[in-house]
Amino acid sequence: MNEKKMPEALYKIVSIENWKASQSMGNLQLDAADKAFIHFSLKEQLDRIISKYWSGADRFIVLEIDPEKLTGELVYEANSGGVNKYYHLYDGAIPLGSIREVIDSACLI
Repeated sequence: MNEKKMPEALYKIVSIENWKASQSMGNLQLDAADKAFIHFSLKEQLDRIISKYWSGADRFIVLEIDPEKLTGELVYEANSGGVNKYYHLYDGAIPLGSIREVIDSACLI
């Protein structure tokens, strides 16, 4: 990982459909947007990500993830053409056992 200190927690937002489908799997089911790498947010980035990508969704799930339990290579970098840095997971998955907390967006209102 190219960041000196691993964050205490990472956050992943998923659709309610992917969350439900994941319950019978070992790893979290993800959308096509996470094909090249898995996108994560830090806690302070969540409001911006929800506003930008999830504001039109009726319902979604916010997951608090233990980064120590992820498989693959975790990289702290800017998106292509961007300046803000995010954690991306390459060649990995999000095991259900890495999830510390599940927050339904219906509870955020």
